[in-house]
Amino acid sequence: MSGNLSEQFGKIESFLFNEYGVEVDYAQDNDNAYYHDLSLIEINTRQNFRSRLHTLLHEAGHAALRNGVSPIEFKTRFPFMRDVFSERRVNKFHRIDVLREEVLAWDKGKEIAQMLNIALDENIWNRHRQEALAAYVEWV
Repeated sequence: MSGNLSEQFGKIESFLFNEYGVEVDYAQDNDNAYYHDLSLIEINTRQNFRSRLHTLLHEAGHAALRNGVSPIEFKTRFPFMRDVFSERRVNKFHRIDVLREEVLAWDKGKEIAQMLNIALDENIWNRHRQEALAAYVEWV
């Protein structure tokens, strides 16, 4: 696996656009998030480049998970997931489904890196993933 960071970002951005019609926006005030209804990934540029790459792969994982199945299939896989704008109280079952999607998005992001021949430092990737997931575990 090879390529400099700029090439790696370009590979991921091309993959996202060609496969799912998803665009990527980078800015200091962005959230690190995938917006399915907008076909948009936002990446906060206050992170260092390696963290941005990991975050982009993770958000690409969300895009792959949500675009790879129909809305009905997604709802079947995550039956307690509620729309962010739902007025109903978010309960523990919803939070667990969110955590499940987060774990799967990290796994899918790593698969995307492998498919695109993008080298990852396993130790740094694993630490970034675990730190991100730890925040969700605390929330659950």
